[in-house]
Amino acid sequence: MKIEVNLLEGQQLKASFGDHVIISDQSVAAGGKAEQPEPFDYFLASMPLCAAFYMRKFCQQRDISTEGLSVVQNNENLCEDDHYKKKITLTVTLPKNFPKKYNKAILAAANTCTVKKVIQALPEFAISIV
Repeated sequence: MKIEVNLLEGQQLKASFGDHVIISDQSVAAGGKAEQPEPFDYFLASMPLCAAFYMRKFCQQRDISTEGLSVVQNNENLCEDDHYKKKITLTVTLPKNFPKKYNKAILAAANTCTVKKVIQALPEFAISIV
């Protein structure tokens, strides 16, 4: 997938891909107006969004209500010397009448999240000038 980024006013950026556009900003401390999420915030949000998608599909395939299904992600630094080293914890609230026999299976569905798999595979990055 090709993603094109254009610089907007202040510290805002626009990422365009397909028919979609994402606008990011920076915090006031970083020179922005904090009117949009920062790029790293979008990155962090992609994990619980992805996990919730797979859990929803799991429920839909079994005609299980998703009312009350929610995912909360907490991110914490694991090392004071390395602020890039994170522990990401997802906490799932299941619907009221969710069948207990599927508890492990819905967590397995969440673990199939593409975002998680790409992070765990340690992607390679290349930056070049045209």
